[in-house]
Amino acid sequence: MSEHEAFEVEKQAIERLAAQGYRICSVREHLEGAHVIWAHPDLPGEDVEQYVGTASGRKWFSHILIRQLQEQRSA
Repeated sequence: MSEHEAFEVEKQAIERLAAQGYRICSVREHLEGAHVIWAHPDLPGEDVEQYVGTASGRKWFSHILIRQLQEQRSA
């Protein structure tokens, strides 16, 4: 799988979780990628862990996180 194809798979998974109402609550970065923990406000204890390995995928979840923080500040 090419780097672009891997990113598209990660992007779709990130978008799907965000669309379902999950919010990023924790990120653990390391040399091979990042582990992102998603939590749903209506489903306590139902956290989802996602591995993001591409650089573009890491930038994409960062974009989602920044958007979530901006929404939180304006609320």
